[in-house]
Amino acid sequence: MTDRTCAWCRGPIPTAARRDAVCCSVRCRQARHRFNSGVGVATDVGEDVLRLAYADPPYPGKSRRYYGSHPDYAGEVDHRRLIEQLCDGYDGWALSTSAEALQSVLAMCPAGSRVAVWVRGERPTRSAGPLNAWEPVIYWGGRRDASRSTMAGEKVSRRPGERVVEDLPDASRDAGTPRPVASAGGRDASRRAAANASLVAAADASLGSARRVDVLAYRPGARTTEPGRVVGAKPAAFCRWVFDLLGAEPQDQFDDLFSGSGGVARAWSVFSGRAA
Repeated sequence: MTDRTCAWCRGPIPTAARRDAVCCSVRCRQARHRFNSGVGVATDVGEDVLRLAYADPPYPGKSRRYYGSHPDYAGEVDHRRLIEQLCDGYDGWALSTSAEALQSVLAMCPAGSRVAVWVRGERPTRSAGPLNAWEPVIYWGGRRDASRSTMAGEKVSRRPGERVVEDLPDASRDAGTPRPVASAGGRDASRRAAANASLVAAADASLGSARRVDVLAYRPGARTTEPGRVVGAKPAAFCRWVFDLLGAEPQDQFDDLFSGSGGVARAWSVFSGRAA
């Protein structure tokens, strides 16, 4: 092994790896690529600097159930105090919670707070009632001038503030790219087409359109290579959506108040162009 560390899992990079290798394995390299592509990058478009934050605490009543064995576990989160901290310390913020707790948490929020929706799909379980398939995100403040903010994948010629996705393969460059179809070549061609279609769907979910919208429909997949992953860790496309909800720009300060696996901070470093 060498003293070089993997840019994804932070493990050592094998001695036999190429000199320019930044990941320890193909799996880590592919996982890093998918994550970075889901977030995209932004360019400086203004001089004003906002203090922004995202809070993804254990949802009310769920702390011990899902995080009782986590080293950072400290019991139930005082949401009223958390919201006061967000309002006092930041120009804009977003707060994830559950559909069940939305009414009580929203009642603690200041006037002007809005609710966005992440449609993540239902969990594979049995239920006597309707299965929950969405999560609310309460957000407040931020940069409201959307005229200089565009979503990932926006063309350079559209307007200032272009945001583009980094290193997307050709199959998922934009919504106008012809979709691959299975040929008459048999099972292998069908499998390749299915894999390409899955990649396109994931990219389209993260790219969105030139407008900022308050609904994200994106079903995350398994993230088996993500270092330090925890229950409820948010995917790259979700992180990018939150950045856009708040009108974030790369010169802003962005704090992740409940770091968990560190995915949001990693996404911000990609978005702001500071990723290694």
